[in-house]
Amino acid sequence: MINISESFKNLIEDASDEKTDDIYRLEPIYFHKPYILIGIDLLNLQRRIYIDISKEGWEDEQLKTFPKWRGIEIGQEYFNQVGPLKDKKFLVISQVVEGSEEIFERVLQNLVDHILINDDLPLYSKVYETLDRWHNFFKRKFDAKLTIEEEIGLFGELYYINKWLDYHPQEPPLIIKDWKGPLKFRIDFVSRFYGIEIKTITPKIRDEIKISSEKQLEVNPVINKLFLYVLKVEVNKTTGKTLRNMIELIEERLVTRAPSLAVQFKDLLIDAGVIAQDYDENFIFVHDELGYNAVEGFPKLTSKNLPTGITNVTYSIDLSHCKNFKVSIDDLFS
Repeated sequence: MINISESFKNLIEDASDEKTDDIYRLEPIYFHKPYILIGIDLLNLQRRIYIDISKEGWEDEQLKTFPKWRGIEIGQEYFNQVGPLKDKKFLVISQVVEGSEEIFERVLQNLVDHILINDDLPLYSKVYETLDRWHNFFKRKFDAKLTIEEEIGLFGELYYINKWLDYHPQEPPLIIKDWKGPLKFRIDFVSRFYGIEIKTITPKIRDEIKISSEKQLEVNPVINKLFLYVLKVEVNKTTGKTLRNMIELIEERLVTRAPSLAVQFKDLLIDAGVIAQDYDENFIFVHDELGYNAVEGFPKLTSKNLPTGITNVTYSIDLSHCKNFKVSIDDLFS
């Protein structure tokens, strides 16, 4: 896959080594259709990306519909010739705020990843959906990080994904398609007829898990089997893995097994408002893993067993009373 940050770094270094008088440099990074180039303003190091839309026939009005936010400009330019390319029209996305290089490169990386996925989506849809996802990300305030409780919760979901990849090394990593946690579903992982809910707890006097509503542990015709995967964790400054460690580990594994799902994984993190580099301070160590079958009889509240008129219930389950419902970790991942 193309590494956007590395491509910009090399472009800047090459221009510096040549001691050129040029104030702008262009460099192709993708040599198949749609052709993709990157550009750098050597005076302020602001970045641009050029995407060939010569055969798309986009109108100016279409460009105006793209989601935008403070820090980027979107337009199009026509070139008689760029290297061996002749008579080309390019979509141009430009960085316009100094100091935003890192986040701008992340946006471009996500965009290029989507363009290079071999699917049936037209180029306009790929660009629009990517920009829209980032537009929503920035609307949620870029500097609003997860609370420590949310960080631990996301770590548990990532831990489950990574372990699933261990258990199923030869299978397509469709676990990413099953991951619903970032989309705020009531259950973290949903596959055909079953769900896996992840719970992380820190050492306490009693082992308790929190349940967010009377609907969270309900089964229905769509999800008729429900399991709990409980991690006992400890947060510290030295031992275990950070959220960033887990994200980068999973990304690396997915890129080699299913690049398109690696892109979907990154999209889900953006939906969750998470950038890996922001979470390398807290180390999370997993002391123990427990599995439970939340079948009929499991100690839980549901819509059916609540008194009429009572809703929106949150409660805790003492796991010491759930021993009869334990399942092995091997069974959970099978």
